[in-house]
Amino acid sequence: MDAKQEVLDILQKIWTKLQTLPEANSIDIGGFLILLLFVLTFLALVVFACAQCCCSCGQKPRKNDSVL
Repeated sequence: MDAKQEVLDILQKIWTKLQTLPEANSIDIGGFLILLLFVLTFLALVVFACAQCCCSCGQKPRKNDSVL
């Protein structure tokens, strides 16, 4: 099995789990919310890091910022 098929299989399993989420018990819903919070936090940190890099790359360092 190639990598593309494996990724599609994993996405299919996730999609099936998401479709059954409204009938799931509270532990499954809590686990899903924790994973969702983790993914959203990671994406927010990546966006923040990219914004910081883009905003500070064009600036020249000041002489006072040099490390002794």
